[in-house]
Amino acid sequence: MNRIHLLSDELISQIAAGEVIERPASALKELVENSVDAGATRIAVELEEGGLQKIRVVDDGVGMSAEDARVAFMRHATSKIGSLEDLFSIRSLGFRGEALASIASIARVSLKTRNEESRVGFCVEMDAGKELSAEECACSIGTEITVLSLFHATPARKKYMKTVGTEYGHCFDTLSQIAMAHSEVGFRLMKDGELIFDLPSGQDLKERIHVLYGGTIAEALLGVRYQQSNLIISGFVGKPELSRASRKYQFLFVNGRAIESRLVGRAVEEAFHSLLMTDKYPWFAVNIEIDPAFVDVNVHPRKLEVKFVNTQEVYRAVFGAAQHALQSTMIAPVLRSEFVEVPSLEMAFAERATQDRRPGVIERPLETRGLLFRPLAQVANCYIVAESEEGLVLIDQHAAHERVRYARLMKALEEKTPLLQPLLTPLQLDLGVESVQLLSQHLDEFLALGFEIEAFGGSTYLVRAVPDGLQKRDPERVLREVLADVERDARQKVLPVREALATSAACRGAIKFGDALTMLEMEALLRDMAETPNYTHCPHGRPAIITWSYGKLEELFKRKNF
Repeated sequence: MNRIHLLSDELISQIAAGEVIERPASALKELVENSVDAGATRIAVELEEGGLQKIRVVDDGVGMSAEDARVAFMRHATSKIGSLEDLFSIRSLGFRGEALASIASIARVSLKTRNEESRVGFCVEMDAGKELSAEECACSIGTEITVLSLFHATPARKKYMKTVGTEYGHCFDTLSQIAMAHSEVGFRLMKDGELIFDLPSGQDLKERIHVLYGGTIAEALLGVRYQQSNLIISGFVGKPELSRASRKYQFLFVNGRAIESRLVGRAVEEAFHSLLMTDKYPWFAVNIEIDPAFVDVNVHPRKLEVKFVNTQEVYRAVFGAAQHALQSTMIAPVLRSEFVEVPSLEMAFAERATQDRRPGVIERPLETRGLLFRPLAQVANCYIVAESEEGLVLIDQHAAHERVRYARLMKALEEKTPLLQPLLTPLQLDLGVESVQLLSQHLDEFLALGFEIEAFGGSTYLVRAVPDGLQKRDPERVLREVLADVERDARQKVLPVREALATSAACRGAIKFGDALTMLEMEALLRDMAETPNYTHCPHGRPAIITWSYGKLEELFKRKNF
C-alpha cells in the first residue's frame, strides 16, 4: 500500500489559507491592499464581531470585468506580475494571487465589481472554495467584497481565535497602518454599526497620526528626512517622553507596504541611545522609499518582512535621519550674557573654594540680564528652578550634570584624549576574578577614559589617576562601583562596555542630590548643558528637565478665561 499520495485541491487550498490568513486582520489586510493596488481613492471597511462574523471592504478603484472576477478566485491568479523579472521589481502591495482564493476556501465570500468599460457589474458568490453563483448585477465602478463567517469551513482554526475585542484590535492596527502608509487614500471604519474614524483623502501623515492616536502624540513628533539617489526616508520619531514598554507603536513602511524589520527598529533605537530608560522603546512612523530592485518583498508568507540588498546602507541612513531629527530639534537653549562671561562649572566650584578660604568675602554677584535660560533658585538642594522664553523650567541637577559629564567622557573615549586627574597617592586594589577579566579585556577603554591603571601582580592593580571629577570622591569606592556597573551591563548586554564605563563614571562624578549650589554654580551648569547634545535626558534615559509653558501655567492657575 502506497504511503505517499497527492493532496486534494480542497486540502491544498486550506493549507495555503492557513499560511496567509492567520486571523481576521490578515484577511482585512489582503482585501484592503488589493483596493489600494486598484487605485482606490476611498476605501470603506465594516466589521462585525471583530471581523469573525463579517468583513466588508468597498472601494472606488478600477474594478474588474466579469471574466476577471471569476478568475480572481483561482489560486495564483494575479494581474500584478507576469514574468520572473517582475518578481524582482514589485511596486504593488499584492502579487502572489493567493488572497481571494485563500479567504474563499475558509469562509463565505461575495464579490461585486464593475470596471469603467462595463455597463453593469458582476457578482460572484463562493463558499468554502466552491462557486455558488456568478451573474450580472447592479454595481458602481469599483469593488465590494463581503466575507462572512470566517473559518466556518475550518472550525479547528476558529477555536484558536482570541476574544472579539482582541481580534478587533488587530484589525484596527492593520487598517491604521495601511492608512498611515497611504495618506492619499481616504479610509472609513465601521465597527458593529459604530463609526470609528473617517479619514479624508489627501491628509498628511501627521494629520493621520493625530486622528488615530491623539493630539498629544502628534504634538510630540519630530520630523525625519533623508534623501539620496535611490533611497528616501521620511516620517516621524517621537520625543523620548513618548517611549513605550513595547514595540507596538513602531510603524515602518517600505514603498507603501507596512512591514516589520528588526534592522530598522535597531537603527532608530540606537539613535535614541542614552535618551531612553532600560526596557523602553521609541515611538516612530518611518517610510522608506527605495528602488524595488534593491528590496525583496517575497521573503515572508504574509509579506510582513522584506530583505534589503544593502542592509548597512539602509541602517546607516535610518540611524542618521533619526539622530539628526533628535539633535536638530531638541536643541539646548543658548546662554547669553551682555555683561560677563559665565564660567564653566569647574571654574565656579574653584571660585567658591577660593572664597570659602577667605572669610568675609561674599560671592561675586553675576548680572544675568539677557540670559535665555536663567536660574532662579534651588529646591531641596536637588532641583534648579529656572525660567526661559517658553516658561518655567525645573532641572534635576544630578541628571543634568550626569549628561554633561557623559558627553565629555564619550568625547574623550572617541578622541583618545583622557580627562585624567592624578591621585596624590597611588591606590592599590585587590580585585576578584570577574573584575580582573573585565579590566584585562578592556584596559584600553579604561585608560582612554582617564583611569590610569596597571597590573601589579596576580589580582592586584595599581591606580595612579582617575577621570577628572572623580578625584573628590573615594577613589577605591568609585572604581569598585564602576567595575560593578560595567560587569552588570556587560553580563546583561544592556550597553557596550565603553558606554557602560562612561555612563557609570559620569554618574559617580556628577553633582549629587543634596549638594547645595551657589547661583554662580547653577548658571555654570546651565551653560554646560547648553553646549551638550541631548541635554534633556541623563545617560540612563531619565528626564533631566521639565518645562511648563506660560500657557500651561495660565491654565493651571485658571487665568485663561479671565
